[in-house]
Amino acid sequence: MHNIKRKTALLSLALCMTFGMAGCKNQNDSGEKDLSDYLVTLSDQDNHKTSYEIYTLELSDYSSTFGAIASAKYQETPVIADIPYGNPVPMGYSVANNRAVNEGAPILRYRLEFDEVYMAEQRLAYTRKSERFEAYKVKEEKRLAELAKEVSQLPSDSEAFAEALEDYQDQEKAYNEYVEDTQAEIDKLAEEVAAFEGNGKIFTINAPVSGVISLPFQMYFLNDGMQIATINDPKTDIYAVDNQFGNFMVGQKVMGDYADPNGDKHTVEGVVLSVDSLLPLRLQSGSAYIRFNFPENVKMPPDTVHAVVEAEKMKDVIRIPISLVRHHYGADYIEILTDEGITQRNIEVFTEAGQDYIVLDASLAGTKVVKR
Repeated sequence: MHNIKRKTALLSLALCMTFGMAGCKNQNDSGEKDLSDYLVTLSDQDNHKTSYEIYTLELSDYSSTFGAIASAKYQETPVIADIPYGNPVPMGYSVANNRAVNEGAPILRYRLEFDEVYMAEQRLAYTRKSERFEAYKVKEEKRLAELAKEVSQLPSDSEAFAEALEDYQDQEKAYNEYVEDTQAEIDKLAEEVAAFEGNGKIFTINAPVSGVISLPFQMYFLNDGMQIATINDPKTDIYAVDNQFGNFMVGQKVMGDYADPNGDKHTVEGVVLSVDSLLPLRLQSGSAYIRFNFPENVKMPPDTVHAVVEAEKMKDVIRIPISLVRHHYGADYIEILTDEGITQRNIEVFTEAGQDYIVLDASLAGTKVVKR
């Protein structure tokens, strides 16, 4: 209906303009036609009005934190596999990672395997070498005894006696050294042959000391002399944290979050003890060291702590909601309301904090920012 009236009004106005105002005379005192009835009223959608909100900037404080994982610096004792003979096949750990263990507790189980042909060869080698060695000793000791008898029959004050005695002593020394070395080889071979009795049996590698066990990897193979775990002394409150960006400083207060063995969360305070900048180059490691003040009832400190320090703290900064900042060709600006109207003002953003930009220009306090 509104559109019909609007079209009717437009048509009447057009007729008046076409045929002259005489045809549109109104009966009034002036004799002139009142055109107010024919003026078109704009529809609601055409009646556009600019609307905006005002946000007043205020001074505020700003602080930022830096977090990192701090690892406990325990006194470490490596757990070394002592398996001089055979092929050990690991069968899995007997303990859980980061758990307390007692000295002598089994850490890793393994099965010992030997090659059948190799065992036969070593057994034969041991038998032959032992028999030959015993026969050699009998023969050599008999010869040395005869030589000693010949030396004793020489005049003790003669030059021949002195030369013969020196020769005898040299041969006796060489014989003793040979016997010692050969006996050691045979004893070692005997140990290996004795180890054959463990073929197919299951053995364990045990904890050399008490402490907190650290299992760095899953065992897929095992060799003699391999480090299979580390046992850490649980009595520590010193932690190391990566400090390659220099976020930690000596004397700095640190807050730490950690979980106890039951999974419950706790907070602990700490202080930075040292950083690389204070150490000789040969001691630098890229770490800062923190002492945490754990409660007395914490018997086993956690392996890691999430350490947090306050990296930056500023007063009298301006927080501007990100939604109020506009960007144009790399520049940041806001629209502000002044007595002359709305104008633009460039800003220099220091950093972003949540949903706000941080600006260091304190003169912006009280500025009214237009939010469209």
